[in-house]
Amino acid sequence: MLKQRVITGVFGLIVLLGILFFLPQEVFRLILALVFTFAGWEWARMVNSASIFSQVIFVFLLMISILFIQSYEPSFIQIQAILASSILWWIICLLCLFAYPISFGNIFSWLFGLISLSSSYIAMDWLFIQSVSYFLVFLVFIWVMDIGAFFIGKRFGRVKLANSISPNKTWEGLFGGLVSMTILSVLFSQVYGIDKTVMIPFILALGLLSVVGDLTISMFKRNAGLKDSGRLFPGHGGLLDRIDSIISSISLYALACSIYLF
Repeated sequence: MLKQRVITGVFGLIVLLGILFFLPQEVFRLILALVFTFAGWEWARMVNSASIFSQVIFVFLLMISILFIQSYEPSFIQIQAILASSILWWIICLLCLFAYPISFGNIFSWLFGLISLSSSYIAMDWLFIQSVSYFLVFLVFIWVMDIGAFFIGKRFGRVKLANSISPNKTWEGLFGGLVSMTILSVLFSQVYGIDKTVMIPFILALGLLSVVGDLTISMFKRNAGLKDSGRLFPGHGGLLDRIDSIISSISLYALACSIYLF
């Protein structure tokens, strides 16, 4: 299992870097749109796994949203408003986690998925257009969080983080991931001359918000009786399982970049 995860992860990283640095920007934006479209299919499967028709309708609505976003080209101020609203949305998701077990009707679950995926797509697409380097820095921090949480949790995990939602996640794993991010943020601050008193709290907030996305997807999987959102990646599960922590934290990172860097 671990070997599969490592092989899949390394292969995925090589493919991503190849796309980012050797293909035109428009190609990556198209691939990103396809990624979120496929993620929408997995989300619809979690909402109503028995109805193919409902999944098709959900994906169609998500595709319309993505096409509208790409054609509309919101202004800088509008982007910031969308990013801020997305952060607020994920805080609402955190409250839902505290209220679990909770069931959602199909219509609300559709809206939940459309808002989550559409707002996250806007943030990722906008950040990529502004700077490939900052885009990669974000991914590195989230991957370090995930890797640290996985290995520390697997080795030392005892106390369950949210047993009713995701039994495999532990507080030890959470702290392991946050410590890993903190170490990287200190190194990053030294290299680029960024104030540590600003960098470290921001990175910790980013890590905590990434966990909200992870647990939110797990909540919907639990309600649907699914272990993974799909079987696209051997040893990793589905596409949503790979981007759950990314979609919840990208808006905070992009908003910070829009305020302080762009």
